[in-house]
Amino acid sequence: MQPIPRNIVDKFSVAFAGAQVGFSAKEITAYFTRYSNLVKPHDHYGINPTRVQLFVESVYALVPKHQYYALNDLTFIVHTSKYDYPSEEKRIGLRNELHNYISTTPIGLSFSNIRETAFREDWVTCQSRIQTSPSAAITSSRTLLETLLKTIVSERGGTPETSDLNRLLKQTEDILGFERGNQQAEHQVFAGLSGIVNGLATISNIAGDRHGMIGGKSIEDPYLANLCINAAGTIGLAFIEMHLFSNIRT
Repeated sequence: MQPIPRNIVDKFSVAFAGAQVGFSAKEITAYFTRYSNLVKPHDHYGINPTRVQLFVESVYALVPKHQYYALNDLTFIVHTSKYDYPSEEKRIGLRNELHNYISTTPIGLSFSNIRETAFREDWVTCQSRIQTSPSAAITSSRTLLETLLKTIVSERGGTPETSDLNRLLKQTEDILGFERGNQQAEHQVFAGLSGIVNGLATISNIAGDRHGMIGGKSIEDPYLANLCINAAGTIGLAFIEMHLFSNIRT
């Protein structure tokens, strides 16, 4: 994926950091540091750049994929800002320019309800439950992945056929056009992916806080919960990327 062209970034900078509109200088760096710790904090600058310059520099401190996420999220979500936030009409126009550059036939881009940043935040919420309630954390991670896969299938024009996580995984793979190839190593990767999802579903069904185990016990092992959550998060982020960026220009 190529960096977002400067002419598009300039339009965003004027809209979100121009004269008496959008973010203050501190709000600009605070926003972009959510996407990468490579963005310099506001107090890094000895001689303050203009807000427009700071916006542009912050964008290009990000890798191209995160440039897209950061700019795209600005158009969908009204963030707290010192000055007036751009109107919805203005944001839609900027979003269309961004998407037209990213992909001439965007699937999951213009109208997707999926946001990598939102998924990451929910993922972090799951992780925050590990110490207090590992079983609840396991259940939350399974639900997070199930919701994501169902959303991808729906946005790709399909109908989720089941809540069985392993079958839902297969349906998502098919609708995204996975090609498994003829190499044994490739088959092992797909088999491993299926095994991880099946294990996550089984652990959640048997020991999650929805069901419990024999005698009313539940899994209270934070290490197992951590493993389940990280597995769900890694798989989820990979599928988000395939869904959103399958047709990008390289």
